[in-house]
Amino acid sequence: MESSKCIGFLGADWLGSDARAMAVEFRRLGHVLVELHYEDYLPTRWRSFSLKVIRTLALPFIKRQYNQAVAELLAVQALDFLLVFKGMLLDAATLEQFKKRGLPCYLVYPDSSFKDHGKNIWECLPLYDAVFTTKSYHMDDEAVKSRARNLHFINHGFDPEVHRPIHTSDAFLSTYACDVSFVGNRSPKKERMVRYIIDALPGVDLKLWGPFWDRAEPGVRKKWTGRGAYGDELAAIYSFSRINLGLLSEGGSGARVGDQTTARSWQIPASGGLMLHEDTQEIRKYFAVDKEIAVFGDVSELAVKISELLANETLREKIRKAGYERCTRAPYTYAPAVKTVLEYHQNQTAAKQKTSDSLT
Repeated sequence: MESSKCIGFLGADWLGSDARAMAVEFRRLGHVLVELHYEDYLPTRWRSFSLKVIRTLALPFIKRQYNQAVAELLAVQALDFLLVFKGMLLDAATLEQFKKRGLPCYLVYPDSSFKDHGKNIWECLPLYDAVFTTKSYHMDDEAVKSRARNLHFINHGFDPEVHRPIHTSDAFLSTYACDVSFVGNRSPKKERMVRYIIDALPGVDLKLWGPFWDRAEPGVRKKWTGRGAYGDELAAIYSFSRINLGLLSEGGSGARVGDQTTARSWQIPASGGLMLHEDTQEIRKYFAVDKEIAVFGDVSELAVKISELLANETLREKIRKAGYERCTRAPYTYAPAVKTVLEYHQNQTAAKQKTSDSLT
C-alpha cells in the first residue's frame, strides 16, 4: 500500500466546491491534508454595496493575513508538496518560500481564464512545478504554455458526498421542482439563451439559481430565485428539475475559446438529474448523446429539445438513469484527477532520487 502523503492544501471547503471534492478523494486514499481555506479570510458572498466596498478596501490587508497564514505551513516538516487550488490570493513571494525549502508546488486550475481573478494567478504561473488545468484548450494556448511549466489536463468531477439523488418529498418539490433549471453565474451568452427559451416556450416553468442574474433584463431576471445554490441544494435542484441546462461560459480574459465542459457536466447526472448540455466534442467523450445526456447546438435547437423532452417522460427517465449510472460506474469523481497529480509527484520524486543516486 502506498504510504500517506502530507499535502499542504490551499483551496475551499464549501459543500459542492471542486476543491472540496478533490480533498475528499485525497483523504479517501489515505493522504493527510493540512488545509487553509481562502474563504476563511475573504468573504465571497457579501452582496450589499456597502459590504462590497468594505471588502475592496480591506483586500490588501486580507491578502497579507492570508499569505502570512500560508507561510506558517512551512513549519509542518512532514509536508511532501503544496497543492494550490486556483490561488487568487497567493503572492509570488509566499510561493517562493516553499520553493526555497525545496517543496514541490502544484496548481489545480478550474476556470477558463488565468486572468479573471486578479493578477496573482498569472504572475505565479511560472513558479509552479506543474499546472493541472480542467480546460483542454489551455493545452494549445501558447500564452499559457509560455508561462506554465509541465502543463497537464485533468477532468472536473463530482463530490459523492454532495452530488447524489435526493428522494422526493412534498417540501422538496414545492421548493426545487420545475420544468427547466440552470445553476450558475449569469453571463451575456447565458442570458441570451435563457431569453430565447422564455420567448419560444412561454409556458415553461424555468428557474435560475446563481450570482449576477440581478443584472439581467427584467424578463430574465424574474426567473431568478434571488440567490445562489450550494451544497445539498445543488443535488435537490438537479434531482427535481425535469431538465437541467448545461450552459457553458464564454472565454474569459485572454482565453482563446469558451468552456467545453464544466463542473456541472458531471455534477448534474451524478445527482440523478437529466442534463441538456451544449454540444461539444469534449462532452461526447464522456457521455453517450441521446442515451446518457441530451445535447443542443444552437438556441433554436435548445428550445426544440426542451419541448421534446418535456413531452416524453419515458425518454427523460431513460436518459436520466443512464447518465447517473455512467457517473457512478466510471467513476466521474475527482479520483482520476487526484491520481494524475499523485502519479506526477511520484514520478518526479523518483527521477530526482535516481539523479541523486547517480551522483553519489
